[in-house]
Amino acid sequence: MDKIRLAYINSLAAAVLFLCCSSFVQGQADRVFVSAVGDDASACSRTAPCRTFAGTLSRVAKNGEIDVIDSGGFGAVTIGKSVTIDGTGVFAGAHTQIGNVFNIAAGANDVVVLRSLSINGLGKADNGIKFVSGKALHLEGCLIKNFRNYGVDFEPSIGGTLVIGKSIIINNGAGTTSVVGFVRGSGGGVLAKSASGTAFVAIENTQMADNFIGVSARDNSKITVSNSTIARNMSIGLLAFTDSSAPAEMNVEHSVVTLNLIGIQSGGCSDVQARGAATVRISGVNVTSNISSGLLSGCAAPTGGGPAAIISARNNTIMGNNPDGAPTLTSPQQ
Repeated sequence: MDKIRLAYINSLAAAVLFLCCSSFVQGQADRVFVSAVGDDASACSRTAPCRTFAGTLSRVAKNGEIDVIDSGGFGAVTIGKSVTIDGTGVFAGAHTQIGNVFNIAAGANDVVVLRSLSINGLGKADNGIKFVSGKALHLEGCLIKNFRNYGVDFEPSIGGTLVIGKSIIINNGAGTTSVVGFVRGSGGGVLAKSASGTAFVAIENTQMADNFIGVSARDNSKITVSNSTIARNMSIGLLAFTDSSAPAEMNVEHSVVTLNLIGIQSGGCSDVQARGAATVRISGVNVTSNISSGLLSGCAAPTGGGPAAIISARNNTIMGNNPDGAPTLTSPQQ
């Protein structure tokens, strides 16, 4: 009898262990699925998908992938690990009316990929993507629009990398124009800044239009913009400017900067003395038909601005602005 009882107990323990392990594996799948008709209480499998990105994220393993099966809106989410969210082939929407749609607070070696997503703030939410920690964020083929602050607010506390490709970032930030033509506001398309370390950003083949500021390189940032269009931003198309003694750097290649209030600005006006060096380098850039200055480096404020420079490779087109402005330095092509 004791042997039978022991065998029964062992069999029961094995069954419980199997079920627990099966549940764990199910909850940590390498690939999970989300659908507009899914249920977050399901397994997030291809045949039993989840309903939201937040629900699906809890079921995917680190370095795994969340695939969108059909068109729909899948809500806001906080990401704390390496993961890919892929909406290729369908309308994969994510929106909220408060806070941020994507909050990314990941580990030092975590890489997050967001691909083919429509991210909408509906004119009420703060930021499309708020990145505070992680190794890197890759945005591929995304539409980011209608946020009160920034489409992408990239502020890693100890540095990190942001790569944006084939995306559209429009109508972010808020501004007003007074009767005498002055523009006031805040926010914009992309902001890069870091308290320590360096915020590295590469933007390629991307449209940034109708924002308050198109792209802002702030403290401890290095941004490269290539093969992109920066147009109709309410204030400044491309800005390098710091809030402290830290530097900001922007390199612009083979891009069009047009129809903004100011095309490209390095440095700015301030009554604060401790401003870091702000540098913009331009090569093969078309700066045309901006409402005010095409190129602006610093300003004539009696106490303001840190070292500011716009360096040209002598192969740019700068015309039709009011005024065109001029680079502070030129450098021959190598």
